[in-house]
Amino acid sequence: MSPDPVRLALVDIVILGAFFGLLLVLGVVLSRAASRGLEDYFLGGRRLPWWLLGVSTATSNFDMSGTMVIVALVFALGYQGFLVELRGGVGLALALLLVFVARWLNRSRVMTSAEWMKLRFGTDRQGRAAHQLSAVANILLSLGMIIYFAKGAGKFVTAFVPVDETAATATMVAIGLVYTLAAGLYGVVFTDLLQMVILVGTAIYVAVLAFQARPNVDLPPALTELSLSTPAGDRARDLLATNPEAWGPIFELFEVAVVMWTLRSIIEGLSGVSGYTDQRFFAARDERSAVLVCAQSIVLSFFRWTMVAGLVVLAYDLLAAEGPAAELISRDPEQVLPAVLGRGLPAGIRGLVIAGLVAAAMSTFDSTLNAGAAFIVRDLYQSYWRPNASERRLVWMSRVSTVLLCLVGVLLAAIVPSINRVWAWIQMGLGAGLFTPLFLRWYWPRLNGFGFAGGTAGGLVAALLLNAGTDLPVFISFPVILVLSLAASVAVAKATAPTPDATLVAFFAQVRPAGWWRRVRRLAVESGALSTASARAHRVEVRNAAFALPFAMLGQLGLLLAGMAFVFHDWAKLPAFSAAAVTGGLGVAWFLFRKTPGPPSLDRTAETRAEERP
Repeated sequence: MSPDPVRLALVDIVILGAFFGLLLVLGVVLSRAASRGLEDYFLGGRRLPWWLLGVSTATSNFDMSGTMVIVALVFALGYQGFLVELRGGVGLALALLLVFVARWLNRSRVMTSAEWMKLRFGTDRQGRAAHQLSAVANILLSLGMIIYFAKGAGKFVTAFVPVDETAATATMVAIGLVYTLAAGLYGVVFTDLLQMVILVGTAIYVAVLAFQARPNVDLPPALTELSLSTPAGDRARDLLATNPEAWGPIFELFEVAVVMWTLRSIIEGLSGVSGYTDQRFFAARDERSAVLVCAQSIVLSFFRWTMVAGLVVLAYDLLAAEGPAAELISRDPEQVLPAVLGRGLPAGIRGLVIAGLVAAAMSTFDSTLNAGAAFIVRDLYQSYWRPNASERRLVWMSRVSTVLLCLVGVLLAAIVPSINRVWAWIQMGLGAGLFTPLFLRWYWPRLNGFGFAGGTAGGLVAALLLNAGTDLPVFISFPVILVLSLAASVAVAKATAPTPDATLVAFFAQVRPAGWWRRVRRLAVESGALSTASARAHRVEVRNAAFALPFAMLGQLGLLLAGMAFVFHDWAKLPAFSAAAVTGGLGVAWFLFRKTPGPPSLDRTAETRAEERP
């Protein structure tokens, strides 16, 4: 029997009420701007500043459900829990997006990642096949993320309020739905700004409180071991006992699982991810802004991991005191977060911290909802049903789609048993099924629309079968899904006609990705679609990005681990982690930002200026 939920004090309730009220007011105020047209509703008219999009990207990745899982893992495994979260929670893909894909996405000038397929594969049968499969796959991913939010939100709220989990979920969903419905991406990013302010304040408070408490808190020695050896210690065994079928094989071959998780993040970053993250790069004003969006998101993620470390220290403090909180933590590691907030913080502060974490959940939810509706309206409704629909009609349909997507996700959440199960299904299952065709689209010109559609369909079927019908460990299921998707992509592409050269030339001249594009680049120069100077600049850009990549990965990992080491008082490792963060940052600044063009109005080539003359 679980302990009774902590009842919030009046001041906590007032703080939460004020927070929700501000969200609704922002939605109403911004609704007029979003109603001007589809591009305003889903991309903010491409007028939003990079720092605001960067805050929104970071806030959207700072979700409550994921934080509950991460806190549970770090509580049980310490730094090894950080290694587990290379499967997605660390956000290592951002380093790859930073140096390569962010600028390519921005150059595409499309509204959704499914619409991007028309740019890459054309608008004939193969292009439509890729477009349709991409739209369906992204809608499924959006549903998965909405389920993930709904499950975690309900579980979190019921730890503080004595209500049914379904009722708690419905309340939070309703509030998020209202402002997303009213203001589209404007509502998403401006509420994300408010939410990030609360989140940063929350993270700083928790980290400072834990830092001060750390001398009187005994952390298990295994917690500060950064190694690929089999996780050890009492809490690791407790985690194993909660789900031996899932954790047993991973613990036995932990180093193999970590390699698979890292590979997954690298492939995701080089593939360009999808969904609401892509949307931020499409909405950026120019390619330099897109790169800055990504960099800011990485830096702001520092606060999430220092807060995680702080919550873990406070959890061990509660555990030593014994009582209801210790009982709750021992029985279910996913309850570490609500237990610490409910019983380790005073009234008022508790309300602010809970508001911060609710903000994180709402941000992930609203971003997913807005992006999911874009796939339905832009890529299905407008493309294949009502191509001549008015802007007013499209905005109205966007709001209808938002409501329907939300309702379906919440209903499905009612039958899902575990947050961690949903996260694993999204990140290592459904996501893995999309990675291969998403990767090949950038780097292999011979991949055509049919090959992309075949690889996507094959990957999705393999992911659903392996994750729904089996309990295979990640180091088996993930490579199997990748290989099957790769085989389907290559086989179908080779069996059908290639994408026309004219389509490839137009795509390359506009986007200029890396990969095996030498023949297409030569054709682009010969046809006049790309100048010789631009072709030379492309080769230099790819070289600089390749040099910047290891620095970006090193800097990101060093930054996050340094924050954790500081809170843990792990003075032995802190200098090494800090040196990695500084070295990585300097390398990225030298090879990437020094070479990235600014806004076209300030950094135009002579060729571009000549074309603009009357």
